[in-house]
Amino acid sequence: MKKSLSLLATAMLLLVAFPFFAQGATKSITQTPMIAITTGPLSDQSVGMVVRGKIIYVIGTVTGVATTDGFIQAMDATGKVQWSLPLDNGSNEIANAATFDASGNIWIAGSAQTSLTTASPTPSSTSSSTPSATPTPSISATPSVSPSLQIGSTATPASTVLNPDGVTTDPAVPMRKDLTSLVLWKVSPAGALVGTYTSELSTPFLIRGAAFANNEINVVGIISTSSGHAGFLGQSDLNGTFSKPVIVGQSDTELNALAKRSDGSLLLLGSSSETIAKQRRKGAKDGILVVVSQTGKVSSVVRSSNDSSSRSWQSTTNSFFLGGDANTSGKNEAVVTKFSSTLIPTWTTRYSSSSPAITADSSTSHFLAFSSVGAIAGLKGWKPSKASLLLVSLDAKGGLNGAYGAPQIAVPMAIGYSRELGIVVLGRGQTGVSIFHVLPR
Repeated sequence: MKKSLSLLATAMLLLVAFPFFAQGATKSITQTPMIAITTGPLSDQSVGMVVRGKIIYVIGTVTGVATTDGFIQAMDATGKVQWSLPLDNGSNEIANAATFDASGNIWIAGSAQTSLTTASPTPSSTSSSTPSATPTPSISATPSVSPSLQIGSTATPASTVLNPDGVTTDPAVPMRKDLTSLVLWKVSPAGALVGTYTSELSTPFLIRGAAFANNEINVVGIISTSSGHAGFLGQSDLNGTFSKPVIVGQSDTELNALAKRSDGSLLLLGSSSETIAKQRRKGAKDGILVVVSQTGKVSSVVRSSNDSSSRSWQSTTNSFFLGGDANTSGKNEAVVTKFSSTLIPTWTTRYSSSSPAITADSSTSHFLAFSSVGAIAGLKGWKPSKASLLLVSLDAKGGLNGAYGAPQIAVPMAIGYSRELGIVVLGRGQTGVSIFHVLPR
């Protein structure tokens, strides 16, 4: 009896450490081209996107004569710009991530120079006239000298497949030493700047993700330390009152995304090569899941279990469908894992890729976007000669049930879903930043 129990315990441990791989789906799928919404110039500095209803909100940074400023731009399904808004506190700022609050306002998170802000959280009810609904007239091949926000084409694109996502594996936004103030911009759906809120962190940092949870704006990223960099969680209520940041790690940890759990705690995800909450490193670098309670305490840590690999989690959905990457013996793979609400992995899928996987959910399927570098079992009509964007649809058990390609693309940067637009992907390719979408059947 004891031997049987021992064997059962061993089997359960193996199941947790090596979850079911779902890639071997038997039915065959034919790849379908994605539809281009808009494309921009190589100089376009868009870094992120959120989607609601029929509108796509693109964020990023524009470079002027002496300063950099954040921006947000709204466009419809034809690529027509509805409004553009500069995010300028008076000197250098960058915009990195965005999320919606319960009222549909867009909150953009970024960083700014210390001289622009006070040391304490300062709501500056910056009022702004609603931007003109007149679309930006053209795309400039070079950065605009003033923040005129020439980001997207105003003409409806032809229904040919363009390239949505990325030329490099990660847009690699540098951590600028002069930007040490966390800034949140609140923008109405009509494009009016409702408020600007800042908090001085006194050290360089870079925001990687944002989410609205517990009636707060929550951001995660990396922050400079005396021994390297740590992950951090920043939080503010809707009046611009900031909490003390939660720091995870000391020398080699990053946090890239987050989601709310049913008990109100937050799931933070990223990577680390150091001991976190007494959990030691298992591989060269581990993907990490960090649970933070509503009181700001780290309550648990789950690490990826590949002994010889470098792992990282980059994105998650509200159903805990996580996307990231793995490098084992020089082999790069996009990795997705579906976790239960108790953070037990239920199935995992891997694809050869030059980029991490980023994820989204619809009401019926899970989606991942990545830079595919080869043929895929069960997928007909897909043999890319170079890294190309592939959007894969998986069912509840991880089975392949759809695939949508954009062969001119290199790397995805952001993914979103709405019932009206379907799955929308922002990315960078040889012709610049582009947006594609598909309405899965």
